[in-house]
Amino acid sequence: MQTTSPAVSKTDALTSEVMQSFAHATDPRLAQVMGLLAKHLHAFVVESKLTKEEWLRGLTFLTASAAITSEERNEFSLFSDIMGISSMVDVVSQPEGGTPSSVLGPFHNHDSRLRANGSDLTEGQAGDRVWFHGRVVDADGQPIQNAQIDFWQNADNGLYPAQDPDQDPHNLRCKIACEANGSFNLLTIRPHPYTVPTDGPVGALLAASQRNIWRPAHYHVIVSASGYVGLVTELFPEGSAYLTEDTVFGVRPGLVVDFKPCHDAAVAQRFGIATPFLEMSFEFCLAKQG
Repeated sequence: MQTTSPAVSKTDALTSEVMQSFAHATDPRLAQVMGLLAKHLHAFVVESKLTKEEWLRGLTFLTASAAITSEERNEFSLFSDIMGISSMVDVVSQPEGGTPSSVLGPFHNHDSRLRANGSDLTEGQAGDRVWFHGRVVDADGQPIQNAQIDFWQNADNGLYPAQDPDQDPHNLRCKIACEANGSFNLLTIRPHPYTVPTDGPVGALLAASQRNIWRPAHYHVIVSASGYVGLVTELFPEGSAYLTEDTVFGVRPGLVVDFKPCHDAAVAQRFGIATPFLEMSFEFCLAKQG
């Protein structure tokens, strides 16, 4: 009879003990998730034969990530992104029938101001003008009332306000309440590809791994409405560099959109811009809860 080696037996026993320690959590889902996390982390340690020195370096990495994290920048979110974990959560949790989700990124702020539908976010700054408009609908294509758009992007220099002290903290970001027919529109600028932050521990990891540090140009959008599953996603201009090598694996089929020249004189007059300007239209589809 083949027997299990003492070393394997000890590791299995320890893993079982740790998993069992969560069995009586008040939330059954917490017990399940933490038990599985312990199981797979232990398996990683065993398979990689992790040394004490490497384990301490990992703790140092986490400590440094905590030190650099603030309300404007989340290094842990960035680490989740470059490891593909954020994208994997999107893949396994994506409801049927909705617009594909994508990564949140490290620069989202919860305090974006509510602005009027049809606002001009450009406020005289550099950049190609883009009229971004569309609707929020359900799986049957019917408009969703009382939907909200939370929008943010980088400036013409490729930087977000958290990276650039010369920008207003609220530059190129806002929340907009959609109309009763689900429609929204705003004037913004063309986004640009940019590198993820490289001045922290995640940047050092990417450098040591000789990995690409670029993201394709994109807009960040969170769409929410009562009774529907919230959507965190990104929209990528067709033809942007790095669409096939996004360092955070966020590009999805259906999220790459065309920028078209627009000669609409009424829109140009409303925003005080010259024609032609760029136009981007998109219809967000939300799945119903439960």
